[in-house]
Amino acid sequence: MTVDEALKQKKLFIIDYHDTLLPYVSEVRQIKGTTLYGSRALFFLGPDNTLKPLAIELVRPPMDGKPQWKQVFTPSWEATGSWLWKLAKTHFLAHDTGYHQLVSHWLRTHCVTEPYIIATNRQLSAMHPIYRLLHPHFRYTMEINALAREALINADGIIESAFTPGKYSTEISSAAYGLQWRFDTQGLPADLISRGIAVEDPSSPHGLKLAIPDYPFANDGLLLWDAIKEWVTDYVNFFYKDASMVKSDAELQAWWTEIRTRGHEDKKDETWWPDLKTPQDLIGIVTTMVWVTSGHHAAVNFGQYAYAGYFPNRPTIARTNLPSEDPTEEGWRRFLHKPENELLACLPTQLQAAKVLTVLDALSSHSPDEEYLGEHLEPAWGADNRRPAGM
Repeated sequence: MTVDEALKQKKLFIIDYHDTLLPYVSEVRQIKGTTLYGSRALFFLGPDNTLKPLAIELVRPPMDGKPQWKQVFTPSWEATGSWLWKLAKTHFLAHDTGYHQLVSHWLRTHCVTEPYIIATNRQLSAMHPIYRLLHPHFRYTMEINALAREALINADGIIESAFTPGKYSTEISSAAYGLQWRFDTQGLPADLISRGIAVEDPSSPHGLKLAIPDYPFANDGLLLWDAIKEWVTDYVNFFYKDASMVKSDAELQAWWTEIRTRGHEDKKDETWWPDLKTPQDLIGIVTTMVWVTSGHHAAVNFGQYAYAGYFPNRPTIARTNLPSEDPTEEGWRRFLHKPENELLACLPTQLQAAKVLTVLDALSSHSPDEEYLGEHLEPAWGADNRRPAGM
């Protein structure tokens, strides 16, 4: 199969951190005990519907009087090539793990939800139906975020001391917010479409055709998304019979205005913010918020220890440069003699690994009083005679 044929059949996929990480390579390399590259990886969707890595590109920009350096690594049966491939995977996995923690997890499910929570408590009465609907999903977020700022993303905290970007970690998260985050792609269907993982198809389940048929995040997530949307639709339509009721709800309009113009003030003029004029608008907004704080968060949080409990599978930091980058005769000879030592030197230290595994174990644990969606009737709903039947 040629590259053109693979592209036409949608068999090639890319994870691209090049533009996100490259501006920080020079700064990160000044930190002792870590290094960084701009990186991207190419994958092929095989007949068994699983992705196989084809190539990894690592790039160092011009710096310290040296020209740009970049190299593409591929799987190899030859011993030296095989060890270089292992090292390239270690670097890329460290980048992917950092992006997961700083963007997919912290930014998209914790950080950006704070304006929703603050506006909900400031603008909506505790008796407001949307307050009652959202409150269970926002219950512990602010406390968790405060604890994260004290012990995880704080200066010299676990993230800065054990993840590749070091003290630039939260800056990269903030940069990703500015460059990538937009509210209208946080719902699951829009998220999948924006990443090229799905296309709209009314004849397919959930109205989407997946590019990767065996994709549990999408397969399972869409079932949950549909259930959440159905529940929110019934709830909203019960309290808001028509558009005039949405537009005339002063608390609701003040809530949405604060989220857009104060909570996310840097993006207040973006044209992608949804309007809030109809019950359908409200359903889309609330469904997205509930999804982000339930299904999306569960997917990126609770499985972390299962994937990263064996830390070579998900290293958080790559500590040394590739031996093929500006190699010296002595360094290259040392790599050829004992390549396993180069790999061990690149992986996290025992202390770094132990700290991260302890945190991941805690993050992956379920709270004793955790409730699954729909498991218990919210007390406020049970006391409200206005609620729809069956709620």
